[in-house]
Amino acid sequence: MNNLELSDYSSYETLNFFEDARFIEHILHPDTASEVYWTEVLARYPEKTEAFEEAKHWILMLRQQPVYTPSGDSEKSWNTIQSKINRNNHLETKYYIPLRRASKWTASVAALLFIFFFLTELMNLGKQDFQSGYGQMRSIKLPDESVAILNGNSHIHYVRGWSSDQPRELWMEGEASFSVKHVAIKNRFQQADTFKVHVNGLQLTVLGTQFNVKNRRGQTEIALLSGSLRIEKQGASAFSRLMKPGDIFIYDGLQLQKGDVRRTAKATQSWTRKELDLDGYTLKEIANILEDTYGYKVTMNVPDLENKRLSGTIPSGSAEDILFVIEKIFDVSLIKNKNQLTINHKTD
Repeated sequence: MNNLELSDYSSYETLNFFEDARFIEHILHPDTASEVYWTEVLARYPEKTEAFEEAKHWILMLRQQPVYTPSGDSEKSWNTIQSKINRNNHLETKYYIPLRRASKWTASVAALLFIFFFLTELMNLGKQDFQSGYGQMRSIKLPDESVAILNGNSHIHYVRGWSSDQPRELWMEGEASFSVKHVAIKNRFQQADTFKVHVNGLQLTVLGTQFNVKNRRGQTEIALLSGSLRIEKQGASAFSRLMKPGDIFIYDGLQLQKGDVRRTAKATQSWTRKELDLDGYTLKEIANILEDTYGYKVTMNVPDLENKRLSGTIPSGSAEDILFVIEKIFDVSLIKNKNQLTINHKTD
């Protein structure tokens, strides 16, 4: 085997394996010759084992997913634009040309109107922003039919007109739950099939996946419910970590570490059902939720209770639901003045 002629894999990363036709053929249709070849590759390049296994995981996961069929939204959008073009041509023929014949001034008006229509369509291909207000949950259908649900006080943006030969990318702040559409065509594996979320200096790369991202107070929590997700940081202190379903990782701007074992990945999405899973949360952390998601400014005069942990699930359709539970469980006094909230011990 040592005399086996191999290609140079010294610079290969996950995506290189992911896009390598010979590698894909081996994963999908292995035979004795390919087993010998790739065993020798890993023996010669042992440092590539992690990238090898990650690419293999993605390819097999893609194979298990149904082939994506567009709903026709793109065609509908094109028909809308074509209709506008036809309408503009109709206006040009019926009104603009006679007006131009009448005077140079009306010709200028016609040109300005044409430019207006053109710029309107061009602007629709630019940046798309979505924002949720305090206490508001908002569901966004993305261009590829993936869905992002924003928790209160959250924001995402992306460039319109996602290209089929480039990764789907968006940027976010706050908290969002994602259900990512699988878009890979059968037996075609390329970087353009991935979906990337940029948050707090991290790049999250996924395929068909469900996951939750919470970015508050300089800390990012990533929870994977299904599929595959890779966390990457470029530049100084660069790292790459592959998540498996059920994993929770927390990044504080310096290092990535496993999340609290008392919390589950599914629990991180409880807010999408208008519930709050309290397992592992302290009273202080719930106060942070009231500030970050519902817009309160909280003053806590109960230092002995701040680190008390709770358990169970409570309704969180509104801040009042959470406040009611805090008041009853901790036997405290809540004083509200508009968005100001003060938590005190009860006095006799």
